[in-house]
Amino acid sequence: MSFLAPWFLAGSIAAAIPLVLHLLKREPEPRVRFAAVRWLKQAPVEHTEKRHLRELLLLALRVAALALLALAFARPFFPSGAAAGASAVTMIAIDTSYSMSGPGRIERARQLAKEALARVPSGDLVGLIAFSDEAETLMTPGGDRVLTTATIDRVTAGFGATRYRAALSAASPHLTGGRGTIVVVTDLQESGWDAGDRASIPEGAKIEVADVGAAPPNLAVTAVRPLADRVVATIRNAGPRPRDARVHLAIDNRAAGDATTTVAPNQSADVTFAGTPRGAAAAVTVEDPGGLPADNVRYAVLGGTAQPTVLVVTGSGDIGREAFYVQQALAAGGAPGQGYRAVGISAAQLSSLAGGAGRPGSETRLDENAAVLLLSTRGLERRGREALAAYTQQGGGLFVAAGPDVDGDVASDVIGGASTLRIVKDESVRQTARTLAPADSRHPVFQPFVGTAATLGLVTFQTVARISGDGCQTLARFTTGETAMLECPAGDGRALVLASDLDNRWNDFPRRATFVPFLHEVVRYLASAHPRATEYLVGEAPAGVARVPGVVSVADATRPAAPPRRVAVNVDPREADAARITTEEFQAAVTRLKPVPGAAARVEARQDEDRQHLWQYALALMVVMLAVEGFVASRTA
Repeated sequence: MSFLAPWFLAGSIAAAIPLVLHLLKREPEPRVRFAAVRWLKQAPVEHTEKRHLRELLLLALRVAALALLALAFARPFFPSGAAAGASAVTMIAIDTSYSMSGPGRIERARQLAKEALARVPSGDLVGLIAFSDEAETLMTPGGDRVLTTATIDRVTAGFGATRYRAALSAASPHLTGGRGTIVVVTDLQESGWDAGDRASIPEGAKIEVADVGAAPPNLAVTAVRPLADRVVATIRNAGPRPRDARVHLAIDNRAAGDATTTVAPNQSADVTFAGTPRGAAAAVTVEDPGGLPADNVRYAVLGGTAQPTVLVVTGSGDIGREAFYVQQALAAGGAPGQGYRAVGISAAQLSSLAGGAGRPGSETRLDENAAVLLLSTRGLERRGREALAAYTQQGGGLFVAAGPDVDGDVASDVIGGASTLRIVKDESVRQTARTLAPADSRHPVFQPFVGTAATLGLVTFQTVARISGDGCQTLARFTTGETAMLECPAGDGRALVLASDLDNRWNDFPRRATFVPFLHEVVRYLASAHPRATEYLVGEAPAGVARVPGVVSVADATRPAAPPRRVAVNVDPREADAARITTEEFQAAVTRLKPVPGAAARVEARQDEDRQHLWQYALALMVVMLAVEGFVASRTA
């Protein structure tokens, strides 16, 4: 027998207490001379031997009860020795993202999984995992090959996006002693690894990749933008040849328009449906019988003619004078309803009227804005900082332009959380011409500039601040090496920090053509994390919402009395990207962890103890002994 917590056995010393008390209580029987012994022969006196036996029984019961209590706390178990003689484990992870929904693709994945199953030695154990945004363990490791084959036959493609990290993280705990094989059946989509994403598995584990093959030429609806006088849809052609796309619009399940466009290879094109969209929900569909069916339709909630608002915090609140370029860039679009409506407010006004902002029931609610741009912290007092911090913690989006009017300590206080943002205005980094280069071109803010990233290099930054933060991700750097843009954790929201201003004092960014699309992508990215967003990806749908595309009603948890709001749930457009990685690149993205000495033995011991629960039997026996002790004590008194 072994013990999970053997140090509790020291408590068994307490079992000696009743024994010590018993020995200290013993007294010699006094001898009394009594002449008339004959009168005592008929007296009902308990025999001394019988009483002595009862006292010994009480002593044994009390000692055993204390010993059993110490034994229960020590968590005893019988070692199974499973680790020493266990069979090797093979985990088969099948990609069920929607890129596997093309003709014959999931069937090919099942075939590869069965071939991997056939290669596993007969004495080894096999487990099965299905993964997309999340991983689901369909079968824990076992030896039933018939059941495993039947389970593989039931695997189907869903609506999630590929996430390799989820698959490897789910498979690793099933490997015996950190050794075994993980077979990943996938189409090796590049988007399966997020920017900077890496998975960790034990050093002794082996990874095999079964390649399903490239996705077929595909047309996808990647965006739907309802405007005041039209609906604009973006169609992506992931094939190597130009495609004629026939696109249809439906509003509240009624046909509302048709359009045709030609999309160049590996390019996107916009399709416009004229007219004033009226109704609750819009759905745009593209005809693509040979591609991936899941991304042939995309949904949007119609929000009327009101433009989303962006709150711009400046020194005085006069954005026409202090944030002219920002105001014009946000409103850019050339037609009513397109772009964003910039609303100016001073830092002092925010502090005075936002005492309850961000809390349920407040008359002034920051969360009605798509995002907040912090261009100045002058006059931003404690109440205003707390309001902005609550806004980001609850899912709002904040953009900080670390220009001359932003105090680093105040900005750090606003973002708070685990970021520990630091902004330093260092004279040594000023007055030096530098340009900006994205560190991760796949980030949503820079994704529209893929292929044209050189246009960002035309922007000249003369003065910058030094920005850094624990837990913050670097999105862009200057050509001189300093960090240009950070994304910092902010609760359920998002916070971006630019190491310069947005009003043409420290750089010429506002006078470049890239300023408008950059600012729009920043606001769109920040607004996508907002708890009142009208669109979610399947993998990020609110709790209680089925993870299938469509338009559904969702209750607002922050305002229970408010009526449910309608939201659109769509597939991740990145899954429509046909870019692939090689098997070597897949393996290079995996981190191998060296085993910790004794870790496997500790895990096995805990598993054995969890299965046996001997401590429960020890406690039950202790209760029985205490009950018997009480009965015997009552007869002995």
